[in-house]
Amino acid sequence: MKITLYIIALFVLTIVLFYQFDMTILELKPIKEIDLSTLLISFPILLALVERFNELFVIKRINQVVPSVDANGDAPKKNFKNTTLTSFTIGLLIAIVGFRILETFMNPPSETVLFQNVAFRSLDCILTASIIAGGTDGWHQLVSLISDITKSKRKEIKEEVS
Repeated sequence: MKITLYIIALFVLTIVLFYQFDMTILELKPIKEIDLSTLLISFPILLALVERFNELFVIKRINQVVPSVDANGDAPKKNFKNTTLTSFTIGLLIAIVGFRILETFMNPPSETVLFQNVAFRSLDCILTASIIAGGTDGWHQLVSLISDITKSKRKEIKEEVS
């Protein structure tokens, strides 16, 4: 019940903010301005480096403290929790420095509305950090989906030409 009240309170607060302030809708960047090389080349490398960092430093340290899996299986849970937290922290630092996902596709709000600008950049940092914490598995699934779609389109075109 408390969670429902919190959600309703946040919803009402959001409506009040939208009503009180001049909240302009975010605009997408034109396709000519989007630099996809950042996402298609740099992002997978960044994800792989964060995962390797976790393998070398975080998991190794946990395994030194907890040498093997105990009867309850606590070591894998502790590994997952610590690597996710470490990845999120590294992702947050990277996003704060300036590597953000939403800014690739959208123009940030104008500097005149400070609240909107801070909210957009904060949300972008949290989103980027969350994606980095998710690791390369999601990225591999996205790439395989694009690959499957491309293969099916090629097959359809070959059948139409034949």
